Amino acid sequence: PILLKPSAWTIHIPPLASFGLVTMMLGRIAAASRLAARRSVAGTPVLRSPLVGASGAARGAAHVSAPKPLSIRMDSLFVKCVIAAVIYFVPQDAVFLTGLFWKWHNEASTISPKKKLSDAESALEDFKAKKGLDDVKVSKGRSTWHVTA
Repeated sequence: PILLKPSAWTIHIPPLASFGLVTMMLGRIAAASRLAARRSVAGTPVLRSPLVGASGAARGAAHVSAPKPLSIRMDSLFVKCVIAAVIYFVPQDAVFLTGLFWKWHNEASTISPKKKLSDAESALEDFKAKKGLDDVKVSKGRSTWHVTA
């Protein structure tokens, strides 16, 4: 018999009972293994992986091309974060980019200012004489001429 001492909370197992308990447990394990072997021989495995038969499961991972949500709700956290980011960052970017483009335009106008000329042919001949060029290619636009040597 198994005796439990409440003061020490220890279990006392007599030697004969322990032999019978071990024998019983080994018998149950052997029976379970024989049952599992019979089932697997019959064609239905006892333990089956959930990935067996899945496409792309050669190394245990499923093939994922891309996360494709079927729909995006307008009251979702993702949409609210995008709206908040647009509201916060677009005005700052617009102010910064306006200043940047204005600076670039002023630098380019300082380097090569526009001049309105009444006679483009004489201006081209003066330009060629000033630069010492004889053969130049002129591409004439509606209001602007481009000269390349």
